[in-house]
Amino acid sequence: MTNDSLRITHYPLRITHHSSRRKWVLAGLALVVTAIGLLAWWLWPRDDGTLAEIHRRGTLRVGLDASFPPFEAITANGQIEGLDVDIARAIAADLGVQAELVNIGFDGLYDALLARRADVVISGLPYDPRWTQDVAYTRNYFNAGQVLVVAPGSPAIASTADLAGHTVAVEWGSQADMEARRLAKEQPTLTLLRQPTAADAVAALLAGQADAAIIDAVTAQSATGLTIVTYLTDEWYAAAVHIQSRDLLNAINQSLTRLAESGQMAKIQARWLRPGDY
Repeated sequence: MTNDSLRITHYPLRITHHSSRRKWVLAGLALVVTAIGLLAWWLWPRDDGTLAEIHRRGTLRVGLDASFPPFEAITANGQIEGLDVDIARAIAADLGVQAELVNIGFDGLYDALLARRADVVISGLPYDPRWTQDVAYTRNYFNAGQVLVVAPGSPAIASTADLAGHTVAVEWGSQADMEARRLAKEQPTLTLLRQPTAADAVAALLAGQADAAIIDAVTAQSATGLTIVTYLTDEWYAAAVHIQSRDLLNAINQSLTRLAESGQMAKIQARWLRPGDY
């Protein structure tokens, strides 16, 4: 009887001991989780309210360098127009505001963004990883990389593997020239026809002096009748916002996605890159 009483007496004490230890463990875990949450809240960049300010102001300030046709240029009557301008106005319309174009030299575009003189930069801007601690890039909207092109009705060259024994026109000293020299090392029978400009390289191709040409995608898509065989390099254009303008970044990405999926982006590009077909 005494032994039974002792067992009954000690059993609840053991339960109380384990229950107390479990409470301390749970309390410790809750403290750690709370600390991690507070640290993440403190370190994670918060939105700077730019999108709300845009809606209050009624304008989206777009920084650009109006000296890069057909993406942006100043017309004879002093207006700024171009492919990027149409994109900027479409994004502003999606936000329910007007686009306010801020013409800035290309070297000053990032500084204007960081100084809050522009809400977004849309100016044939290549993605640059060196700036990713200060600005946030949107999704890509145009690839301006180097491309291999052929004249209409030229089925002999369907890939870079078909270049052996052919002549390729390039602009002397350009990135296209660098890509051509790389290909020439792989195919020693490839002949390079170097020209003063990319336009001259295209002219040589169309005149039958070359079998193909390597030029940038802007030139390729602006020229009439050329067929792009393949991209040799990538140079993606994207818009950029301040690193803290997270809500604006999301809104612009949504707008760019809509433009791409609706076909409106293709129409904008066709209007400025192939005006004769528009």
